[in-house]
Amino acid sequence: MCKFWVNRKIYSKEQFNDLKLPMPLLGEIPSIDDQTNTIISSAEERSPLAESFRVLSSNLKFFYNNTIKCQVIMVSSTIKGEGKTFCATNLAYTQATLGKKVLLIGADLHNPQIHSYLNIEKSVDGLVNFLADDNFNWKKALRKSGNNIKCDVLLGGRIPPNPAQLLNNKKLERLLNEAKKSYDFIVIDTPPCLLVSDTLSISYLSDILLFVVRCDHTNTDVLDFLKDSYYKGIIKDNSMIVLNG
Repeated sequence: MCKFWVNRKIYSKEQFNDLKLPMPLLGEIPSIDDQTNTIISSAEERSPLAESFRVLSSNLKFFYNNTIKCQVIMVSSTIKGEGKTFCATNLAYTQATLGKKVLLIGADLHNPQIHSYLNIEKSVDGLVNFLADDNFNWKKALRKSGNNIKCDVLLGGRIPPNPAQLLNNKKLERLLNEAKKSYDFIVIDTPPCLLVSDTLSISYLSDILLFVVRCDHTNTDVLDFLKDSYYKGIIKDNSMIVLNG
């Protein structure tokens, strides 16, 4: 008990529930000891990781807007290191294994990480090019997930000096409107919302907004930011929590 009082970190689902956040807990992702195997590799995989993301995907069905063809899911966190990119990537891959056509977008233009799961350079063409260049065709920058899973990926691209300005120039909305015609799901990896304003400023484009909270990492005091943002109307009823680790 003293341990919890001193460092104020989340250690369990029960402790998380005691915080009584206004957003529902969508699912739990187990701690992954083998850091060389953190991505779902096929539809037949039966690892605890794969099963947990299937449960997460199943739980999401209760929150879908059944009146629209394509669901846009944004994945964020409060601070760095909570596993939002890990969750966004595996969620996208899981939906793809279920036969859905999925687009994964790297919109964390401050510290992009999706490229590391594809084992390519982060400076390749991607979302930044489209946001900054009216003549750039984002479809030509699409990459495949690189495994047995068929998932299209649009990386963030080279880190720009003005991420917030680019994300809010309305071109992201145009991209999403175009992509919705071809995909069942669009999963967007966005920056930690406590560190920069980018995620909250574009959250209106999402149908579902997931915040990743990581055990033995996230401070309970930090979660007050999510609670305050909810009650102030900055984030909406489409917001949910994923407990990672």
